[in-house]
Formats: sequence, structure tokens, C-alpha cells
Amino acid sequence: MMKKARKSILFLATMGVCLISGCGAKEEVQEPPIEIFVNETLSSVEEQTTVENETQSITSDEVPFETSIQSEEPAKTESASEPESSSGQETQTTQMAPPEEVKYMDIAHIFKPYEQAVEISFQMPDNWNYTLEDVEEEDPDWGYFVKVQGREDAVFSIFGQHGTLTAADLPNANGPNSFQTSQGLTGQYFWEEYMLDDGNTAIQGRVIFDTELVGFYGISFHMPKSVYSESKDIIDKVFQSIVIKEAQ
Repeated sequence: MMKKARKSILFLATMGVCLISGCGAKEEVQEPPIEIFVNETLSSVEEQTTVENETQSITSDEVPFETSIQSEEPAKTESASEPESSSGQETQTTQMAPPEEVKYMDIAHIFKPYEQAVEISFQMPDNWNYTLEDVEEEDPDWGYFVKVQGREDAVFSIFGQHGTLTAADLPNANGPNSFQTSQGLTGQYFWEEYMLDDGNTAIQGRVIFDTELVGFYGISFHMPKSVYSESKDIIDKVFQSIVIKEAQ
């Protein structure tokens, strides 16, 4: 009886310890500490954050496709425009061919309408034609008669005359305008336009010089307006070259 009582007491004591501290089987299946779980969670979050940062970094360094195309378009435009620019330069070079040079010759003659001799000189293109008319008793005029471009219908005269020189024979004259040669010879300029029989427009005019010489001196011209417009610069240069002075 005493042995059974001791065993019962020992069994009860053992059961009490198990109830208080837990059985041995439960001690082997222990849950992991909270600190380990937290550390693993933080590590997983850090790894995920690192992957996302690396992905964002790669994405930000790439050039968008549309931007790449836009950056190439100006280059293509410049490349395409180069031949056009070169072609334009070639066209300008062709159009800017130098004009044919005009060669001038000096014309001079001494006229003696009175006791005082007068020299009239000027310059004209060497491919134009002129006629010299000297002083004659039956002719009131003397001087040069020039054919512009060798044409019979385009002429001018640089002349002197015994009578008074006016613009009365130009009924619809414009002017007068002041005129002066390169050597300082001054005068008054009159001109008008009129219709030819063929329906084309012509122009005529006169310059009356102011001189202290005996007699009256001037320029008279008439020609188709088309000829005048084509040769205007040359005609002006001829008129500017006129010198009328007392001969020595």
C-alpha cells in the first residue's frame, strides 16, 4: 500500500509539472521568435524596394521612342534641304552672268559758226553710228547726229544753232527739270511721250544748255520708248559726257 501511494504521489507531481511548464513534445515545436520574423519581413521589404529602385533607375535612363524620332527629324530636314540650297546657288550663279562691257570712244570737233570757234565733244559706244554736220550758211544747225544702236528710228543730236532754242515744238512737254553734265554744264530738260503709227509708244525730249557762248546749244532726241528704256543708262552717260567750250 505504501508503494502504490508513493507512485500515485509521484505521478501526480509529474502531471503538475507538465501542466505548469508544458510537456516535452510542445517544447520541441516552438514558434520562431518575433524578432526573427520582423527581421525577415524588413529584409524582404528592403529587397523589394531595391528591385523597384533599380527598375525606376533603368527606366529613367532610357530615351523615349517618340523623343528619339523627334530628335532625328531635324537632322533629316537639314539633310534634305542641303541639295535645294546648292541648287539655288547654282541658279543664282547662272542668272548673275556679267553684262557685256560697253566700250566708249571720244568724239570731238571744232565748229566756227561765228568769229568765236566752239569745240563740242562727248563719248559714245564704239558700235554706234554718228554723222558730223559742220557749219553751213544755209543750215541754221550744226553738230552731231547719232543713231542709237545703229537704228534709223532712234536718234539724238548734240547741236548748236543760230536762232533761239526753246521747247515750243514739244506741245505736251513735261518739265523743265534741271540738268547738269559731269563737267558742270547746266541746262533745262523737257520730254514727252507720243504714239507711233504702229501703235507703239515713243519718247522725245530736249535739253537747252545755259552758256555764255555765242549761239544756242542743246540736245534733241526721239526714239521708241522700248529702245530708250533698254539703252537709258548708256544714253544718260553719253549726255553726261558732253563738253561745250570756246576753242583755243
